[in-house]
Order: sequence, then C-alpha cells, then structure tokens
Amino acid sequence: MRSQLTRNAHRRLLAGGPGAPPCPASVLSSYHARARCLAASTPSLTLTTPPRRTFFGVFKKPARELKAPDVPPGYETLLQFRALEVEDARPPEREGLVTGFKEFFNHMRKRGGAAKIGRRISVPGSINSTQAFLAVRLLRHLLSTEGGGDSFTFADLKLILEIAVQPPRGKADNHLELVRLVYGETKRRIDHMRTIGLSEEEITQAIGISDRDQSTFFAYFITALTRFGASQEAVERMNDYQENLPKPSRVGAYTDDSVKVIQKANGMWMRVLRGLANEGLEDELIRSFSKLVKENGVKYLAGVHEILTTFYAERNRVEETKKWFSKPLFAGSINSETYMAVVRFALRNNEQEWLESVMEGVVNSKPTKQVWDVVFQWAVLAKGKGVEDIKGMFKVMGSQKTEDPSRKLEPDGDTINSLISAAAEINNPYLAERFATLGRELRIPPTIQTMLIQLDYRLDAGDMSGAAEVYGKLQKVVQGDEDVPVVNKYLRTLCASSQPPLERIISVTADLEHRHITLEPETTRSLCGVFLRFDQQFEVIDTLSLHTVSYSLEERAIVRQAMMDYITDRKISTARVWDCYQLLKQFFPETSTDERVRLMDSFFDRKRPDMACYIFGHMRGHGNPAQRPNSDIYVKCFEGIGRFPDAESLRMVHNMLKMDTTVEMNTKLYNGLMLAYAACGDPIDALGFWRDITNSREGPSYNSLAIVMWACELAPRGEETAREIWKKMVRMDLEIPKVVFDGYLGALAASGKAQEEVKKLIGEMERGLGLGYGVGVETLGVTFNAIPTMEGKNAFADWAKVEHPEVWGELEKTGRRETIDGPKYNIERRFEA
Repeated sequence: MRSQLTRNAHRRLLAGGPGAPPCPASVLSSYHARARCLAASTPSLTLTTPPRRTFFGVFKKPARELKAPDVPPGYETLLQFRALEVEDARPPEREGLVTGFKEFFNHMRKRGGAAKIGRRISVPGSINSTQAFLAVRLLRHLLSTEGGGDSFTFADLKLILEIAVQPPRGKADNHLELVRLVYGETKRRIDHMRTIGLSEEEITQAIGISDRDQSTFFAYFITALTRFGASQEAVERMNDYQENLPKPSRVGAYTDDSVKVIQKANGMWMRVLRGLANEGLEDELIRSFSKLVKENGVKYLAGVHEILTTFYAERNRVEETKKWFSKPLFAGSINSETYMAVVRFALRNNEQEWLESVMEGVVNSKPTKQVWDVVFQWAVLAKGKGVEDIKGMFKVMGSQKTEDPSRKLEPDGDTINSLISAAAEINNPYLAERFATLGRELRIPPTIQTMLIQLDYRLDAGDMSGAAEVYGKLQKVVQGDEDVPVVNKYLRTLCASSQPPLERIISVTADLEHRHITLEPETTRSLCGVFLRFDQQFEVIDTLSLHTVSYSLEERAIVRQAMMDYITDRKISTARVWDCYQLLKQFFPETSTDERVRLMDSFFDRKRPDMACYIFGHMRGHGNPAQRPNSDIYVKCFEGIGRFPDAESLRMVHNMLKMDTTVEMNTKLYNGLMLAYAACGDPIDALGFWRDITNSREGPSYNSLAIVMWACELAPRGEETAREIWKKMVRMDLEIPKVVFDGYLGALAASGKAQEEVKKLIGEMERGLGLGYGVGVETLGVTFNAIPTMEGKNAFADWAKVEHPEVWGELEKTGRRETIDGPKYNIERRFEA
C-alpha cells in the first residue's frame, strides 16, 4: 500500500541529507505536527474549482485526485529522527525508533533483498546514499543509548548487512559507513561472548549461523569494502584474518571443517582481487595473487584467469592481456565471460589476426555451449558473418561429440539472444531482425531477454512503431523488473521525439506505476519536460510525487536541474515558468541559495521584479537557516530592483531586511537600498541611506559615489548635495572615476541652472587635467537626459554638436525615446552596489 504520509510533509523532510548542512532543522521540525494533523499540514490533495450549483453539474467528472508518494514503510521514522537530531531536540521513544528502523529494512528485503546483487540498475531492496545516511544516524543513536544494540538480534543485523552491501543506482557515499557500524556491533558482541567464557558452540548457537568461525558477518564486511572503493583495506583485513586460519598438524593434515574455512577464505580473496581490479590497483592485485599462490595454495583457475585477463584487456594493454590469457590453467577451461572480454579487446586494438587464432583453437577444443555462443558473436562482430554463415556454424557445433551421445549441442534462446546483441552492437538492426527470424525458424521461442534486446535496438534505430509492438508483447510476459532499464530508455526516447506522443507516454508511466516501479531520475527529468511543455501540471505533480521521494539528493538534483533550466529558458512564457517554479519550490526545498538566486535573476531579466522578489521572500522564509539569504543576496535583489523598479516589492524586501537579525548593515547594503529607492522614484529616502553610509565606520565606496550622484540628479535641489560631495572629493584629492564625473554632471544639469558650469566641466574633461579620460557618449547622454526643459536640451545639443561633433554623432546612433520629461537618449546606466 502507498504510504499515507502527505507529499508536502515528505518533500520537506527530504530537504536534508548527507553533506553540509545535512538537514535543515526548521523544515524537518514540523514533521510531528504534519504527521499527526494531516489536514492542517498540507493543502488539499485535490485540485478543484469553486463549487457552482447547476443541474448539469451531476454529470461532471469528479476532481482528479493527486497521487500520494510511494514512501517505504518506516522511512518516516528515519527522517523524523534526523530532523530532531539536527535541531538538537529530544528524540522519540526508543521503541518506536527501533520498530520503524526494522520496518524499513524488512520492507527493502521484501522488494528483492540480496538476491539481485551486481545488477547495473537500481536493485529492488537496495538503498540510496541518502537512505543509508539516515540509517547510519539512527542506528548509531540506538547502539549508543542505554541498552545498546539489545533491540537488534544477530538476524536483524545480518539483514541490514544484506541490504547495505547491495550497490545502489547512484553514489554509495554512506553504505560503507553503515556496514562498518553494523559489522562493528556484531564483532563487539562476539568478542564479549568470548570474554565471558562462552564456548564456540554456544557462540555459534547464539548467532544462529552454521559456520564455527562466525565468518558470515566478516564476509559481508569484505564484500562492502571491495564494492565501495576500499579494496586496499580489504587486503589488510584479509591478511589479519589469514593469521587466524587453521594450521595443519602435519603436512596436508587439515580437518574437514578447516578445509571449509580455508575454502571460504579463498572465496573472499577472490572478491578482494576483483575489487582491486575494479579500482585499478595493479601492483596490489599482482602482489595479493602471488601471496595467495604461495601461502594458500590458490591455483590459476578460470576465476582468477578472468579477473587478471579482463583487468588488462579493459585497459587495452596488449602484451599483458595476451600473457595472462595464454597462461595455462591449473584445471578446467576458460569461461565464456573471459572469451567475450578478449573478443572486444582484440577488436578495439586491431588484434584480429591474434583473435582468429584464439577462436580457431577454441573451436577445435570441444567448447561448451556457452563458449560456442561467444564464437558465434565473434563471427558477427569480427568476421561480418550473416544468417547463412551462422547456420553452417550451428551444424559444426551440432557435430561435436559430447560426453552424453544422446545430447547434441544445439542453439537455444541464449544463442539467439547473443546473436541479436552482436548485430545490435554493430548497429545493424536489419541483421538483428534476421537473427530473431532465425530463432522462430528453429522453433526457439523468444525469451524476455530477446524482447528486451529487440526493444533496445529498435529504439536505437528510431523504429518507434516496432518498439511499441515489442513493448506490448513484453508487458504480457514480464514478471520481475528486468525490463525497467530499457523501458526507462523507451520513455526517454518517446519524450525526446519532435512530437512526443503524450497519450502513449502516460500509458507507459501508468504501467510502471501499477507495478510500483521507481523511474530513473533521467527519465523523470524527461517526463517533467514533456508534461510542462504540454501544460500537464497534474502529470508533473504525480511524477514528482511518486518518484522523487525515493531518490537520493544526488538523483533529485538531476530532476531539479532540468526544472531550473526550464524556468530560466527565455523562450518559454513567464506564466509557464512561474508554474514550474511553484512546483520546484514545493518538491525541492533543498534547492540551494545559489540556484534560487539564479532563478531570481531570471525573473528580473524577464522584467518581473514582483516574481523575483517573491522568490527572494521564499528564500527568506526557508526553514533551514543555511538556505536563507545573506547580505550579498539582499544586495543582488536590490540591484535587480534598481534595474527594474517596483516600489511594492522594494518595501517588502526592505521590511524583511529590517527584521533579519542575521544580517549586519554595511556599505554594499546601503548602496543597494539607495539604488533601489532612487530607481523606484524616492530619491529623498535614497539620500537618507547616503547619510547612513557617511556616518558608518566603513564609509562610502566609489559605487556609493556613482549611485548618490544619480540620486542627486533625481532629487529636488539634489545639486546642492552633489556639490558638497564633489567639494569633499576634490579636497581629499580622490581619484574620480568617469561614472562619478558623469553622474555629477547629470546632477548639476538636472537643476536647470548650471548649464554653463556643466559645459565648463566638460571642457576641462576634454582637456584632460589628469583625469585619465575624456568626453564620452555617456557624458553627453547623461547630461542631455538630465536637463529638465526642452529649451535647455536644445541649447545643450547645439553646443555639443559644435564642440564634440564625433561624440554627439555616436550618441545619436543610440536613438531617442519620448518621456514625460521630454526626449531622452537610450544610454544604459547600470549601477552596482
């Protein structure tokens, strides 16, 4: 059943996670009230229009129900505890925490458990990095409080290990820490039992496992080390473990139990070797193998042969690959996985001649059916063989003598699947279809794997009708989740088409929802993009509700980034992107301040300061103090209002600043306020902030001077303040930037009484006088625009055309606009705080 935890409560809970800060306390602290009082904590879960009483209303469809998230049972407990931990609040009762913790891991086991380890997709039963982080925090608390781990049996701890060692879809940042914690607890208990004098038989009975050396938990620990990037440590742990292995009383005199223990140890060593290979630790890999040969009597069998040969083959090291591949096995034969790795290695490195000799030797060595399948793939990949050639090779395989004369080697479903895969690998969908037809001719029924391969290569070939046909057949026979990766790819391909088939997309997502399948984050991103494009807000809400709740923070970032890109796309209407922002705000409370500032700037660029300031307000009201705006973000907002004035928005943000005890006023903030108030037509208040700057310890900056000159230009009798400031700058012998000089000219010109003085200053500017700059377009434009009368503007224009004809010509190229204050040239004056 789907959890009854509301979307809104759970979304807000997910604002926290690993990293810094790990969880916003003020967001998570509301969990208890939300869980207890559902109706009071969230908006209605149905979207309805205001009721109207009409006769025909009885025939209307009921309001659509929004789908609740598929929250794993017990997960709320993990989130709740982390919320209170961040706030340093008292945690709930221990019994409830233990029950929720066990319920969560029992649910993950039922979703697949440890049986499907090693798959490349999101394994049912695996936990993501965020869930692992929350589990670590809660389990560490439970193990450290009174009673320790008494609430967890060895069976409980083993279950946690089974789940924790499974590789997740994304990062595994916290899985190893969880395994260390659980393994440490099991080791502590076993050591304690030995300390108090329990026999090994009593310990074994208490643990509930059959191995006398209690190595089961250690095996899980080694598995985790090798899977999660700590194989070097696994070597050290195994070396210590090796010291305690049974020693023979005389040469070769091992007991049966000792042999089992040593065999299990060698099995763990194989995992360590594979882990070293995966991490690229060549020296340690060779050193560990040599030690195993010398001390444990490990032979060069097919498993080791695969690890070493594949290690060098994947790195395209030709000589080493040939050396380890050609090294004779102690017993048995080379497995099919090694042969396939060598085939691809030879094709990548132009070693077809060597490969052909290898394959000839294979054919003449009475290979197994699995190895024959590799030979067929080699014929397609390297030799370009077609259907008729493969039929001939089938006959050769069938003529091979076997140990049981009554059983001939014949192609089967795996053979056909391998051939179809080879054809798809060389981008030959026509050949792949012919191999599928060959299977039908040989009365080999297609397997689920056949359909998965067909769906995959048809998608690559752009055959959407063919893909739809295969998908329909697949849904009738699929029982597990083996189709999930390719169906995700199917959905992404549908979404990426020029005209996405909306009904088809919704139908496929409904199939997956019915099976309680969580989509890959890349698929959720694509779906949201299509649904937003078609104004399907309900579908966006449902998609986010059902799937993002199960994502780690890294996976959620993939979906969030797509919504960010949509919102900041200037080609999309403001109404649409605002709707998308509302969803982003609700579903992704973890959105960082940098991302929110980017959104705020995008709405300023759309000339919607009201919307931009609402985004600022949402940031200011965020439950996590770390995600609230600092002084720099306040300044950025004021600068945006300075570019696109909105007096109401300015008052709203200024009031927030007044009540924000975490922000200390400084020159940049005063500059921002001065700029915003001047832009919103209130230069008198703007000059008040100038006085605050001059009275502050920090004092004015050059940006302050540029802004205050503009405020003086706009203020009644502002030239008086401008003259005072100018005199002080001259008296202090300050270097005067051009923007400040131009602003001073504008302030004088705005009075309508100082045209001659302005002309004189421009003349001095033209003569240099050590200023480092001359008359520019901005100089004449600012002055002209500031002159209040048409007569004065014309007189100045006549003078400028004579004295500075070239600069005036450049100014006229900018064009003029008519305003209530007369004509003005289109020069941009952009100030920074």
